[in-house]
Amino acid sequence: MGATPIDYRREDFTRVLPGGFDVVFDGVGEHGFRRAFAAVKRGGLLCAYGYSAGVQARRSMATMLTWIARLYLWGALPGGRRARFYSINAMRARHPAWFREDLERLFALLAAGAIRPRVAERISFDDVAEAHRRLEAGGLEGKLVLCPDLPSRGDAGKQSRGGGA
Repeated sequence: MGATPIDYRREDFTRVLPGGFDVVFDGVGEHGFRRAFAAVKRGGLLCAYGYSAGVQARRSMATMLTWIARLYLWGALPGGRRARFYSINAMRARHPAWFREDLERLFALLAAGAIRPRVAERISFDDVAEAHRRLEAGGLEGKLVLCPDLPSRGDAGKQSRGGGA
């Protein structure tokens, strides 16, 4: 469909297409919507999601709101670029049937092996506090998956030393 995938870790995406992109999907957000927005050509669209990365990077809420407000103001200029933000929580609240349908489709793709999410670690429900600490610290290579049938780290240590749980 004419899309140009870019590895933002190895390439400066703002220089890949000199005239700019029609649409930029920014799922990073952490180091600046400004750069992603700069890669959008006049009349183009920045679709931002995953902007909670700014929260994980300890950005203040005021800073994040300023970024978002600036993008909307830039997008209001005639012939200018536009920015739209996707929030899964807002989607679920506004369109619960759409959300449910999308989630069912996603789980079907997962069950069929058509998609393979990157999992950093599977964690017990008993270790949820530790999972939150790790998420807040950032830098994970993949997702943390909570598993109800997995023993907690503390229980696993007791069992390996001969103690039962």
